[in-house]
Amino acid sequence: MASVVSEIRCCVSVLVYRESDQKCLLIREEGDRGWWLIQEELDGDVTGFRETANLALKNANTEATLESIISISHVTVPGWDAQTLHIKLLAKTPSGDEKDEDVFSPVFDSGKTVEERMLRWFTLEELKELHGEDGLLGVEPIELLQHIKKGKPVYPLSLLDEVCLHGTDIADVTSQSSPQKLLLQAAKLGKQEQEYLLHQFLELCYPSITMNAVLFGQFITSKGLDEEKVKSYFRAFDAKKQGFLSAKDFLLGMAAMQPCTPHGGIPAEMRCRYIFRYYDVNNDGLMEFTEFKALVADIRRLKNQPITDDIVESEALDSAKVFGTEPRAILALMDFLNAVGQLKFRGTSSLFRLSQPSVTAADLEMSGHDNGPGSSADSGEDSLQRQRHSIKRKKTSHFHKTLQFNLGSIDGDLDSTNSNEDESDRDAAALFKSPEIRGIDERSKYELATHTVKVKRSGMLADVRTLWDLQGTPAVSSSVGGVLDGDKTRMQRVSSVDSFNQRSHPNEMLTGLRYFERALKSTTGTHTKDAFSWGNVDMHSLAKCMLALCREAKRILAEEPRLIRIMAPSYILGDLHGNFRDLVCFEKALWRMGPLLTPCSFLFLGDYVDRGEYGVEVVAYLLSQKLLAPEKFFLIRGNHELRSVQKMFHFEAECLKKFGKTIGHQIWEAVNSCFDVMPLAAVVDNKIFCTHGGIPNPKTGCTTLRDINKIPVPLTDPETQSPLAWQLMWSDPVKSDLLTIEQEEELIDNGGYIFNTRRGTAHMFSCDALERFLKDHNLSHVVRAHEVQQAGFQVQQKGQLLTVFSSSHYCGGSNEAACILADRHKLRTIRLDTT
Repeated sequence: MASVVSEIRCCVSVLVYRESDQKCLLIREEGDRGWWLIQEELDGDVTGFRETANLALKNANTEATLESIISISHVTVPGWDAQTLHIKLLAKTPSGDEKDEDVFSPVFDSGKTVEERMLRWFTLEELKELHGEDGLLGVEPIELLQHIKKGKPVYPLSLLDEVCLHGTDIADVTSQSSPQKLLLQAAKLGKQEQEYLLHQFLELCYPSITMNAVLFGQFITSKGLDEEKVKSYFRAFDAKKQGFLSAKDFLLGMAAMQPCTPHGGIPAEMRCRYIFRYYDVNNDGLMEFTEFKALVADIRRLKNQPITDDIVESEALDSAKVFGTEPRAILALMDFLNAVGQLKFRGTSSLFRLSQPSVTAADLEMSGHDNGPGSSADSGEDSLQRQRHSIKRKKTSHFHKTLQFNLGSIDGDLDSTNSNEDESDRDAAALFKSPEIRGIDERSKYELATHTVKVKRSGMLADVRTLWDLQGTPAVSSSVGGVLDGDKTRMQRVSSVDSFNQRSHPNEMLTGLRYFERALKSTTGTHTKDAFSWGNVDMHSLAKCMLALCREAKRILAEEPRLIRIMAPSYILGDLHGNFRDLVCFEKALWRMGPLLTPCSFLFLGDYVDRGEYGVEVVAYLLSQKLLAPEKFFLIRGNHELRSVQKMFHFEAECLKKFGKTIGHQIWEAVNSCFDVMPLAAVVDNKIFCTHGGIPNPKTGCTTLRDINKIPVPLTDPETQSPLAWQLMWSDPVKSDLLTIEQEEELIDNGGYIFNTRRGTAHMFSCDALERFLKDHNLSHVVRAHEVQQAGFQVQQKGQLLTVFSSSHYCGGSNEAACILADRHKLRTIRLDTT
């Protein structure tokens, strides 16, 4: 691939326009060359024209906002390789920004003196006068300002499509890096090697930025691989089943195939996923016995062992036993990963390999990348010189697209064509390495919380102080300086400090509930208050606090999406049904210091009231914790969070009994106004779908999970307002042993859904319907509540459905209470001892 070096100077200029007086902002160029637009040259360290333009605005110390494209100019000289690409953009200042327009302002942080670099606002007439005096560098500012004033067309920023392929710097990889980053490091694909492969990818795909199976076949066979196996390799690379490969798919697949990539730890698991897809010929996510036999045969072939049909059949049957399945059974991916990770099945290390590295030192040297950016031979001075000059791009006679390889972090979006797609491998299950490996957003920073807490041995909070209150004590050194001073800092941290403010409504309520929970004795030893009673508490004051809680919680709940997304670790609790005793037990077992100081989140699946004695107290507790830790404590709606159901059972009657008819009705309505705006489902780690009842029938309009967010808010009458919400709240899984022949036929006819005769509403769903739902939405499990379980939980439908119930002795029965912990890619069931 012969190539020539072409110098392309890419310049981004911004016309900063102020509509109030129709003036534009210009800068005086260095060396007294004249006045000109705010501008920056596009260099290799900037990801595109928008970022370059925003950098120019920042350096000019202006608060203008980019709005549109005015024009793009491409200038060439025949017979010469030099080219200039000039992008001219429009930015407008905020209304009311008209301070001292005639005063010269030094450019912010430019490194120049006030005399060398100045800014000034000009009218069109002033520009023309300045041009007559040779004060302008060129005529473009006049032309552009006339263009805008005459209302001539401008174009949206999205018109200029920027494609920036992100790789990753593997120099700082740690055990906590993402699986993709660990795979690239294990394959020894550094910045230069990635840049080389990306260049090959784009040259082969030009003018597209994705690779089809034909082009992939040309590339992979050039590496010495069998042409008959091209479809299998392409299927392995195409993890998202899109029918084409993005640059990211290509890079990671090549990393998995490198001869040097070790077959241990997280890289081994990543490789095993490719191996599984390679042999999964029908691409259904399951390896059939004939496909497994092909895998066994290839292992024997690579070991130079006989591969007759009888021998391969016999070994495949013996090997299948280690997966815990029946001989000739279909093999699931997780069973395959488990067996390889636990060394029960061996031989996969030789599969899915190139015979030699895809990028060698000679390749880099021939391509001119041996001393490119990021190279160890690249000195800081040379790098600085490159930034001061225009970018030099490699191109071939047929490859004219300007390319930029910003090798930032693969934890971000390397694949620019699928930035919103869930990645099945992003949080790979930790089967090959412990503890959990999770990608880290390297752009986010930690900050110091400005409160300190004192905890008793029991786990209860004894004292809360703010750090600024401890200044002058040994706890805060004088070297801290003024970091903790000022109203700005305090105001930014008000929500954090207020979480520990004992006078806030939620903390006042929690204090009251502690009193409610305890039995009190007099000095003589006689009982003055039974446990779980309010004693002599003024119920009118309690009602005022409850109403205030509901007002505050309603606002927060209404702002949440109908489908909330949560990261593990997370505890998931089912029906509580007014069982405040069990809720207190869960608190003492799982979040004794409170959700804010517990390193996990908490998800409750609804049915907080009815059946039990303490629906008011349960709701008061949950809303209080929600207000104190809104990003860690999540509540979704169940079928008992409905006025009609509460009238049929007894939550309305409970409110009237505890607070009186008038105030009790106000409490009941205030609580239900919170229920009306509660989310209806959640997803943990993009894999675990959680709701109260069950999965929705696609016929209700739920083709993607995003459809759940279209459910209206508030939802006072879900049955008529949203069939989708109604099914999420009411549906159940079928019980196969109770199905009639007619119902079995109806399930087949209706895609796995039948009318829920037990509830008299919504539907029941089969295992087939569940599996289709999981596959369609790239999920692994569903966790739901809605049905009492003797053990507090039940594993159903091939282990992909879990029902959890968190109220023991329900309606006088003997059932246990349980919860589920989603953590380290495991769903762990925890039963609560309430004795």
